[in-house]
Amino acid sequence: MKLEKAPVLNLFRLEIDPKNHENYTQKVEEYMLNADHALFMQSGHEDQKEYKNYLIESYQDDAAYQQHEDTSQVQQFEHNLKDIVTSQVKVELYPEFISTKPEKLAVTHDNDYVVYLTEIGVQLGKSDEFANAVMKEMKTAVEKEDGILAMIAGTIMNQPNEWFSLEVYRTEEAYEKHLKTKHFKKYLEATKYSVESKGLHLLKPDCIVDQGEIFYRP
Repeated sequence: MKLEKAPVLNLFRLEIDPKNHENYTQKVEEYMLNADHALFMQSGHEDQKEYKNYLIESYQDDAAYQQHEDTSQVQQFEHNLKDIVTSQVKVELYPEFISTKPEKLAVTHDNDYVVYLTEIGVQLGKSDEFANAVMKEMKTAVEKEDGILAMIAGTIMNQPNEWFSLEVYRTEEAYEKHLKTKHFKKYLEATKYSVESKGLHLLKPDCIVDQGEIFYRP
């Protein structure tokens, strides 16, 4: 599905008491696997203690997002999280690039997939330079590498120099292979003077839902 208009893209930072993580995983699987209006969803935890969690969601447009929000399923999910989540921060993102493989995904917590969430601070005046390089690299990676399932990039609303990227790999080996590709090395060279800060989060995915063959570029 090639999107002509900017889709909705949200990131949630969730803190969960580790003793409730299994319960959270069950609730998030039930929620995501039945989210008919979503294009893409991913929930994963960062640390072995399962305290820090990140949830990413994307919808075709505001209408699809509102339809999703109005369902009883969302209301029930939010109710279920009240006693599980100790802290929640929502970050609205402007989508800069989205590309996923043709295959649809409905991945539960028992999997070998690897997800990397990266926070990138871009120097003032270097946004266009960085955007061109990262979009070119992501598009090439999804097209040429079998081990990559999704590449998503967005900027925080009204903060165009603050980027997030989400990368989904079949295995850790696929990620290591990606780092050795010519297009990734070219991206590093092209952005070495535009990136001011970078924070890399390795996530163990608890659930991934992807409608398949999604593509968006402004």
